[in-house]
Amino acid sequence: MHLVFVAFLVCAAVLASAVLAAVHPPRAAKASVPLTGVVRPFVTTGTSCKPDAPPPAPAAGRLDGFSVDGRKVLAYVPAAYAAAPADRLPVVYFLHGSPGAAPDWIDGGKLPGLLDHMQALGRLAPLIAVFPDGNDASGAWWGNTAHGAALETWFVDRLVPAVDRRFRTLGATERGIAGASAGGFGAVNLALRHPGQFTWVASYSGVFTAGDDVFGSAAAVNSPALTIARVPATRRFPLFVGAGAGDDEFRPDTERFIGTVRGLGWSPLQAEIVPGDHGWGAWAVEARDSLAWLGRLWTADPVMMLSMAHAAAQRVC
Repeated sequence: MHLVFVAFLVCAAVLASAVLAAVHPPRAAKASVPLTGVVRPFVTTGTSCKPDAPPPAPAAGRLDGFSVDGRKVLAYVPAAYAAAPADRLPVVYFLHGSPGAAPDWIDGGKLPGLLDHMQALGRLAPLIAVFPDGNDASGAWWGNTAHGAALETWFVDRLVPAVDRRFRTLGATERGIAGASAGGFGAVNLALRHPGQFTWVASYSGVFTAGDDVFGSAAAVNSPALTIARVPATRRFPLFVGAGAGDDEFRPDTERFIGTVRGLGWSPLQAEIVPGDHGWGAWAVEARDSLAWLGRLWTADPVMMLSMAHAAAQRVC
């Protein structure tokens, strides 16, 4: 009798399972939907990712010092450069102001830390940042001046080739130039005077009219406010122009220049007026915003995405 009762229970359980299966058939697994426009960090084998784990510290790049024809140069080299020895990376040159010096970008601008952080977040692909010394008798205007300084010639003919030899770069394909104050003037002026050499340009609180006291009779041909109208639409580069709202000396010139390039229908163009005066309070914000824009422009390239993936692979989830 006991065995009969047990057999009855087993049959009842089997019958109930069959009824439930008929009423609620098992759900088909959903096809995975790829996330477009999202960079997914790599996870090293054997590493567990906890949702409540603190964010990882960004992999720190290194500073490299060298000289070109006696002029000192500093370069920020991202961690991804050593991690992916077959990859080539873009380069951005950062020009200091007048008075100023190459270390200003490290001590005042904190550029290495900013670059590490943005790359760790996937907002900027790994790049090499170059900080050259541009001082001469007339200050640092990054040109061939009336006082005999040949900074433009040195920069284009000596520095850029030296950097391309020293590091694995992408050459002119992804070479940017940026500067603060007089360096902003130099960045825009060099890009306009050497079409095709730079594919991204940024001015942080710069000026756009060359002084006769510095350039003499060549002031007009070294004034971006005058020469930018001559650039054909097919040779235009992405241009960032910014200034501090409290910069009463340089902001008006920047605003006039923004009006000029907008009147030309220049594109791509990013322009902003940020809080701060003529100093790092404004320049650091402009640098951050311009690099975030650069990240959106350059990461569309598959080479850049691969480099970013390699950088992400060095981080522990």
